[in-house]
Amino acid sequence: MSVMDKATTIATVKANLNITGTARDLLIGDIWQNTVNYINQEGVPEELEPFIRAKTKDVIDYETSFGTGQVLDVASQTEGECSWTYNVSGTSSRDSVYGFSTSDFGKLNAFRKLRW
Repeated sequence: MSVMDKATTIATVKANLNITGTARDLLIGDIWQNTVNYINQEGVPEELEPFIRAKTKDVIDYETSFGTGQVLDVASQTEGECSWTYNVSGTSSRDSVYGFSTSDFGKLNAFRKLRW
């Protein structure tokens, strides 16, 4: 199992997503750092490149649809009796797009090294 450093991961993800320029380098670097922090390793195993690529694509798609500002994910509301329905799930909320969801943690757990 080969380990990729931050620069290699950024270059690989950008090549696979056909991203040019440096506008998304910080985003990819942040996802790389969060992944490294969670799995307690010095770098990211090559097998996790698709995970970082997918997280990057999710953020790009989310920002294309909703912009970079705060989006209230409210599907419906009712004033009399105060009923609110939210249009979010584990995969569509802003927190799970920019951060890690329960599903993401499940994917990363196979690569995680525990400290004793």
